[in-house]
Formats: sequence, C-alpha cells, structure tokens
Amino acid sequence: MEREHEEAMRVDFAEHTRLNAELFHAEYLDRWDADTDEQARQRDQIHERWSASPHAEQWNYLRKAHHGWGLHPDRTRQFMDWVEHYRDLGHDQVTDVQRRSLEQARELAGETFPVDYERNAPDVARFTPQTPVPVFGAARQRRGIERGR
Repeated sequence: MEREHEEAMRVDFAEHTRLNAELFHAEYLDRWDADTDEQARQRDQIHERWSASPHAEQWNYLRKAHHGWGLHPDRTRQFMDWVEHYRDLGHDQVTDVQRRSLEQARELAGETFPVDYERNAPDVARFTPQTPVPVFGAARQRRGIERGR
C-alpha cells in the first residue's frame, strides 16, 4: 500500500467513525432527519469505496481492529503487547500498515491508556469516619473575625 493511499484510508476511516457515532446518537435520541440521511449516505459511500478498492483487505483490517478495541479492549491490548514483544525479538507478526491500523483504531476507540474504574467513577462517595463529608455553606464552622489589629 502506497503511503498516500494509506493516509487517505486513515482520514476516511476517522470520518467514517465520526459519522457512525453521530448516526448512533441521532438514532438513540430519535432525531433522525434529512441531514442524518445525508450523513448515512456519506458513511456508506466511504465504506463502499474502500471495500471495492484494491486496499479492501487493509480497510477491513482497520475496521476489525476498531471493533476489537471497542468490544474487547483488554484482549486487544494484550494482542498489541504480543505484537510489540515479537517485534522487539525481530519477528514481525503484522505488517507496518496493520500495526499503524491497530494504533489508529486504539486512538479512535478512546483506548490510548487504561483507566481504573474507581478513578473513573466520581459519583461514588468515598467518605469514611476518618474522612467525613465536608461541610459547606452556612453550616460551616468559621473562626471569628479578629478586630483591632
């Protein structure tokens, strides 16, 4: 795959992913209209163009990689670690284009780094007897104002 074809595929895939997300939200919020129909047509055109191209295999690999990061991020992260391990040993298990596809898919899926659930759950109260709930507003204890200085 020539570099300019790869770059075009990556730009189109990012746009395809953006359109997919917009269409998902429009359908979920029940706000499908003429603009949404046009977005669906654009998304389908991008997919059809690459699926019928000589680079269909690379396009499908990128789609599957994105799907993997979205549904099974831990398993896909483990696969990436395996790929990097064997690459460091001098045994490439995937092509450079496939490796870049895995990296782009990870980025588009929002899996650039793992986040612990506990750190990502601000709605969970973490107050204990040693760390009581803070007091705000009028109930807060205030020191008196010193006058005469």
